[in-house]
Amino acid sequence: MIDLAIRRPVATAAIYIALFALGVTSFRLIPVEDLPEVEFPSLTVTAAWNGASPEALEAFVTAPLETVIQQVGGVEKVVSESFADQQGTGSNARIDVDFERETRMEFARLELSERINSIRDELPEGVVLDLSEYVPQEFAEEDERLLSFSLTGPYTFARLGEIAEEEIAPFVRGLPGVSAVDVRGAERREIAVELDRGRLEALGLRPEEVSRRISELSQPRAPGSVELDGRQFAIAVRTRALEVSDIADMIVLSRPDGPVRVGDLGQVRDQTEDPMFFWRIDSQPTISISVFRQSGTNVIQVADDVKAAMTELGSTLPAGVGLELLLDQSENIREQLTELRLRAIAAAIVIFIVLTLFLRSLGAVLVVFATIGFSVLTAVNFLYMGGFSLNLLTLWGLAWGFGLVVDNGIVVLENVERHRRGGAGPSDAASRGARQVVLPVLAATLTTAIVLVPFLFLQGELRVYYLPLTFAVGFSIIASLFVAFTFVPALASRVARMRDSAGVVVDSALTTGEAASSPTRPSEPFYIAGYRSLLGFGLRHPVLVALVCLGSLGGSWYLFDEHVSTGSYWSGFGGRGSGIDITISFPRGAGLERTDELVRSFEAKLATIDEVERFDAQVYPNYARMHAEFPDELEHTSIPVAIKDQMTAYSYGFSGVDVFVRGYGPSFYGGGSSPPNYSLQVLGYNYLTVQEIAEEIASRLTRFSRIRDVDPNANSGYYRRDREFEFYVEPNREALAAYNLPVQQLLNYVSSNIEGRPSVSRIRVGGEEVRYAVKVDGYREFDFHDLSDLRVPISSREELRLANVAEVGQRQVLASIRREDQQYERTVAWEFRGPVRFGDVVRNAVVDAMELPPGYRIEKSRYGGWTTEETTQMWVVLAFSILLIYMVTAGLFESLLAPFVVLFSLPFALIGVFLIFFYTDATFTRTAFIGTIMMGGIVVNNAILVVYHIGELRKRMPTAAAIVQGTLERVRPILMTTLTTVFGLLPLVLFASSQDENIWNALALATIGGLISSTLFVLVAIPVAYRYIVARRI
Repeated sequence: MIDLAIRRPVATAAIYIALFALGVTSFRLIPVEDLPEVEFPSLTVTAAWNGASPEALEAFVTAPLETVIQQVGGVEKVVSESFADQQGTGSNARIDVDFERETRMEFARLELSERINSIRDELPEGVVLDLSEYVPQEFAEEDERLLSFSLTGPYTFARLGEIAEEEIAPFVRGLPGVSAVDVRGAERREIAVELDRGRLEALGLRPEEVSRRISELSQPRAPGSVELDGRQFAIAVRTRALEVSDIADMIVLSRPDGPVRVGDLGQVRDQTEDPMFFWRIDSQPTISISVFRQSGTNVIQVADDVKAAMTELGSTLPAGVGLELLLDQSENIREQLTELRLRAIAAAIVIFIVLTLFLRSLGAVLVVFATIGFSVLTAVNFLYMGGFSLNLLTLWGLAWGFGLVVDNGIVVLENVERHRRGGAGPSDAASRGARQVVLPVLAATLTTAIVLVPFLFLQGELRVYYLPLTFAVGFSIIASLFVAFTFVPALASRVARMRDSAGVVVDSALTTGEAASSPTRPSEPFYIAGYRSLLGFGLRHPVLVALVCLGSLGGSWYLFDEHVSTGSYWSGFGGRGSGIDITISFPRGAGLERTDELVRSFEAKLATIDEVERFDAQVYPNYARMHAEFPDELEHTSIPVAIKDQMTAYSYGFSGVDVFVRGYGPSFYGGGSSPPNYSLQVLGYNYLTVQEIAEEIASRLTRFSRIRDVDPNANSGYYRRDREFEFYVEPNREALAAYNLPVQQLLNYVSSNIEGRPSVSRIRVGGEEVRYAVKVDGYREFDFHDLSDLRVPISSREELRLANVAEVGQRQVLASIRREDQQYERTVAWEFRGPVRFGDVVRNAVVDAMELPPGYRIEKSRYGGWTTEETTQMWVVLAFSILLIYMVTAGLFESLLAPFVVLFSLPFALIGVFLIFFYTDATFTRTAFIGTIMMGGIVVNNAILVVYHIGELRKRMPTAAAIVQGTLERVRPILMTTLTTVFGLLPLVLFASSQDENIWNALALATIGGLISSTLFVLVAIPVAYRYIVARRI
């Protein structure tokens, strides 16, 4: 391949022109998004039951669903949670189904759907089921909307809703890349049939009979067919109502004195539905239009198309109607990508300057620098063909490889120059120089790439973050290997020769066992002379070198363990500025009006604060959420924090309601609330026993003075209560049988007499489908105390009290029920204020002191951190990475002992990692852990080159001389590759407002710290270790 590239320069040029064109094309076509979209071997089943408690939902819906789900082939784990919805209108359930890795998800989804449909008729009436792709918690917490607009104007909500749903939404849905358009806040049409109780009783009619007759209007009938001219034609009977008056004219009962129509029994009104929630911006009612993006499409392109379409639609809307852009997720992506692009450009400029200072030849610099461009473009081709997107992770992977991909080019180019300096012709020097370094360059590249292999076997949510990053880095360094042995040799002989700072030809940077061609050095760079003295001192005092290394490692670990906080995953600020969220939660039954009254008081308070730029409120019957934004000029000031404290103090003036005020964004980072950092999961087969164990753990934890905010029900979240109350009607079946009264008839009659929405009923009026509800007059004023005295008709002349055939009462129910593989689960979370190791000791002591019944267990984890399974995966990845590095180096050296010397560079690298996170006050997240593992594949390269070169020189000179000369000849290329990598990464972390602000900060910090410390220690400790470990045994 090398010789072919040198002999066929035109063909080589054509190949790279094609790679350039394909790379540019792929760069234009590849989808752009903020985070990767990865298909999980998981599905999610959701269930909603209006009016039911979580206990009822769990017993009659969740548990049966879990049973049939477990029967689906390939199911690995089932986790469910049944909880009261925030609106207070019923309960919801979420069932996450994890499948085995090799499961064909299209067939699994089909089988799961069939299993659910097989029991759908057995589930209670009114239960709504949905089957969807699994969304990880990290992404589920993010706003899924791409764009959100508000629609305002001098019209009623019904008219504005009509404009939004009939004129705007259909047009936007037809745009490429748009998956859905959601309109909220609009008043919807409803046909209300309010029956007179006295008339019903006099005629012996029940409300459900009227409802059944009305539903017949929307049921097309096909009584049969007729024959005409020898052909059969079906006959359709159309009973559709053309106007609302047709409903009032429907005959419900025939009597001798004339038919009884719906209008005779009460009123039929064409009205708007009672509002389910309110949404206001700056206290003004608003209709929102949310746009969702199709998976795999370009976020920026879709957003631009939608905004252009909205601008076009704005000119066609009725006078006074305006559209305002409220949310644009693409702006976040634009800002993040622009920032990363600028930092990558800065990194490239810094690398160019460093190469110029070392190589001192513009032609040589351009050759090496071109390897970056071609490697990145080749990697983009692979990413596009592999179905990946261009997101923050893959872009970071490409930028991270800038300093790595030049290493191979530098090694090849300098060895070619050595042969040219020795008198070889341009083509011969390029061929011999490139071929002689194939083995060490291949080994060094493999050690960097080999640590990525275990990442391919990550499972679950870890794949979302690190698999695309792994491929981006892997594609870059593999592409750099191809470029180094084709592009570089082809051009190496056609550029100006490199010269050192003294103006003489540079000695070989990477030899393959040959002695230096120049016996004398007209001038020796100062860093070589200084290093020569340091190396001699280290070889003479090996014990002192070992003590310094061990002391540095122990001291850095102490600082890291004592002062560096650890976290789970990067989440950043999502491009959002500073603001506050206010959450209001009432007990069930508070009602929309009461909740809205309190929200309006908070709105009035926010309206008096001049620093608040805008605020909005979403109000539900028992729950509300408010959001206030601050202008950009207040970022990183104390004003947002002061306003948060002011609103928190204001919330203390209200009782009987839970109010939680939370700040987010740069102004609040590092301050404000302190989230839990420890948690325990209690699992077992009896919910009450699990609850008792969790509460006992919480009781033990509260005895420690360093522990704060113990929550024995943390899996319910901040905004959910542990307990709720429900009012119930429990029919007495024996009493009902005595009166020959069916249970369903009783429930239908109760439903028609109380306020609320039963299962949705719809009818077509003209060409529009409209919801209708049949109620008995007075249902709005009907309260709980009237329920027991409700008169239930059992015949045309007889009725009885509801209390005679049913028990009516109030009871306490669970607000949230979580199960994993049909075991109940409860999470206990707390904050430990002190060093992590002390926190671990306290947690372990509490767990060890617990006596658990058979069949119950406690799982440990850091709150918000890795699960036990994820922790195991990462340690397996680390172990396999070290093993693979050992195997590659053992194959290179044909020795089982020499690779251990190379592996010494890993603990030396940890010294820098520990110190850089300590001095920058950055959080050591799991992204930093990943960066540390990847960094391990880089730092061993220097040790490999030193050990390999020493071994080659020992074949023709004494061991001591080989160690000194072999190491000295590696100082320049090691410094060059280290500096290009370090300075290439510095622009990614400099000038950041916080080292935890972006995902690339943690990765870059781990690489920079590890590479610097590893280089410093490798140049002294590795030669010493080689002399006293390897050389004495060979």
